[in-house]
Amino acid sequence: MPYVRNGSVNVYYEVEDGGEPALVFVHGWTANMNFWKEQRRYFSGRNKMLFVDNRGHGKSEKPLEYKYYRFENFVSDLNSVVEDAGLENFVLIGHSFGTMISMKYCVEYPDKILALILIGGGTRIKTLHKFGYPFARVFASLAYNTSSRYVAKLAFGKNAGELREWGWKQAMEYTPSYSAMNVYKTLTKIDLRDAAKKIEKPTLIIVGDEDALLPVSRSKELNRLICNSKLVVVPNAGHCVMLERPDEVNRVMDEFISAISKKV
Repeated sequence: MPYVRNGSVNVYYEVEDGGEPALVFVHGWTANMNFWKEQRRYFSGRNKMLFVDNRGHGKSEKPLEYKYYRFENFVSDLNSVVEDAGLENFVLIGHSFGTMISMKYCVEYPDKILALILIGGGTRIKTLHKFGYPFARVFASLAYNTSSRYVAKLAFGKNAGELREWGWKQAMEYTPSYSAMNVYKTLTKIDLRDAAKKIEKPTLIIVGDEDALLPVSRSKELNRLICNSKLVVVPNAGHCVMLERPDEVNRVMDEFISAISKKV
């Protein structure tokens, strides 16, 4: 499977063959492309799919210095991957931090995108996170195991069961603490409210009603800001709704993608 070099960083991605439109998946903070396993299974053989590991995550390179984790680098990585794979007119699908990358990408490269799907997303994180960053950095450096378990608890709904443990193990295996904290610092600086207003592509917004990291109110804000958007709130699911309630999420995604395809 290929890597693409963007600047001085190698970014890992995988492509599965299938029909049009192509689907491009962008994961969230401390996650990796494995968090799309249920969507990969569902759309396999039907749509061409591209999965990317964001820098600092998964199998992509994990530089030490913060300068490599600025927001524009993630957007640039996505464009490098898309160009290397030769994709255009695709549906861009993001989760959590991946929704922010996807929205910014849509604003900068609107001609490449057919539609957006934003899952558990928002234009910004809570102000409390911004002021809590110095404390979080110290705590994570001293007890990354404990702090990552706390994040995993927030990332899944109350009925997630073994999925929560799986998600935590994925974070521990594929995202080192310095990468996690560098990306967290970037997260505290992002505000995409103005950018969201510029999005004109058909947009599906999905959120779990128990999302504790980017709650329903954040998705409702997206729904208000993005002119051509539809909001779906999935019951009994948390932040990782695409893993917790895959049947419902996949069905809603499939209906949206099918409707968009008929208009092309």
